[in-house]
Amino acid sequence: MKKKLFYLPSKTKTLYHPKAFGFGGGFFTFKMKDIIFTLVVILSIGLTTQAQLVQEATDLGYTVVTENIYNTIKFEGILFTDIKATNGDIDQMANLFPVEDNGNTRPTTGLQLAQPNTVTIEEPGAITGDVYRDFKYHNGLEVTFFGENQGDDLEVIDLKSDNITINGVTLQIGDPITDLTSINYIIKTGTINNQFINIVKEGEYAVSLSLDLDSNNNIVKIHYFEIP
Repeated sequence: MKKKLFYLPSKTKTLYHPKAFGFGGGFFTFKMKDIIFTLVVILSIGLTTQAQLVQEATDLGYTVVTENIYNTIKFEGILFTDIKATNGDIDQMANLFPVEDNGNTRPTTGLQLAQPNTVTIEEPGAITGDVYRDFKYHNGLEVTFFGENQGDDLEVIDLKSDNITINGVTLQIGDPITDLTSINYIIKTGTINNQFINIVKEGEYAVSLSLDLDSNNNIVKIHYFEIP
């Protein structure tokens, strides 16, 4: 005969089960406010940890932005999220960045000398077995995709561009960093007294988007890369 659970009258819900704790039975008392309090504590710990990570990154000189702002980043007018979503597929990249069909737009071994063209696509790891695919465009955009194994979806590990859009503000090489009015940024000083801004997405600190500056705080380089 199936054993039943019995509720005992109480201001709090008390549950009795005959086989509780593996012995002769036991009582469990549940209060809704206790459950809510526990959930609030867990959530608070998570938020506190996240806030601490953001503060630590900020203290180290990183410019931390939210995921929503980070996802507005564009290169050559194309969302970075869309570039990453191609996984290095040649046809999908061609849809994002149309090219003239007048030369080499297919992969080479990386040892062949590429002729000047709208885009050059190389797979420098074809000989060594590494899975790399480089897209180099005449406008200065360079995107490198990498995968650990053949057949893997490739991920962007390096990108250089002459322009960038962040939260609706577009900047080009030569522009003063003061034009970046859409986010609060931190200018960091490197080991050789070089000035730059390191932009990272909240919660992801293994990759960085660097805006290098000259002595007048004008942008001289735009570079996204994985931090070794």
